[in-house]
Amino acid sequence: MLTEIHEAVQRLLYERGGIPSDEVDVRFEAPTKEWIDSLTRPTISVFLCDVRENTELRRADYQVSRENGRAKYQLPPRRIDLQYMVSVITTEIEDEYRLLWRALATLLRHPQFPVETLPEELRAVEPPLVTRVAQPDDIARPMGDTWAALGVPPRPTLTYLITAPLDLEHTFDTPLALTRTVRYGTTAPGAHQEVHHEIGGVVRSRDGQPLAGVVVTQDGRALVGSVTDESGRFALRSVPAGTVTIRAASADRQEATVTVTVPSDSYDITME
Repeated sequence: MLTEIHEAVQRLLYERGGIPSDEVDVRFEAPTKEWIDSLTRPTISVFLCDVRENTELRRADYQVSRENGRAKYQLPPRRIDLQYMVSVITTEIEDEYRLLWRALATLLRHPQFPVETLPEELRAVEPPLVTRVAQPDDIARPMGDTWAALGVPPRPTLTYLITAPLDLEHTFDTPLALTRTVRYGTTAPGAHQEVHHEIGGVVRSRDGQPLAGVVVTQDGRALVGSVTDESGRFALRSVPAGTVTIRAASADRQEATVTVTVPSDSYDITME
């Protein structure tokens, strides 16, 4: 669910905040010094820094429903608070202030995500996601402590809380597609090491349905690719770190191209 929530936050800022996606990145990695130094465009950093149950919203009673004429008892979903540090990294300080103010206004204006900004997987979630810009009493730890732990001087930051349901009855029947890192080289001091990643994701249609039989390749390596399975999943091996273009082509000659940063938290592709 976290990947889908991040997609919703990104859409909200771009589509409802009027922030140009071709000029500004919205990223979810930890804002360490090395990461900040690697940025090439103005970036809104939305860093998940704390996850905990909202015990005030916990319900102890079972939910009762009827199935085949029999009563079915289920535990209600737990409510999980996701705490994000939202900051802006730009070359010009005036741009940082403008972007942070625009992000703040957008997040305050929408205590619930507009349905059109939600990925298909989140539209039927009950109870729905709720959000708020946090007050000091809501914050798990002072922002100054978090910046110090990241080894970065503090910068203007707002705290964004998203409360999401966690269904304890839900079972998982598909494997996770994660990034794996492989390093090649010798163990001699100062020896050069080549770093490659294995990445995976899901190809979906515009309405959120997984697409099987789609050929996914890395730009420039058309002969080394992957074909999506029935769940729309693909995997690409030996992908270098940095900015990479991924192409998806279906049997009916529809194509989609996405540019991703490796490693990242999502490599999913949507085909029009």
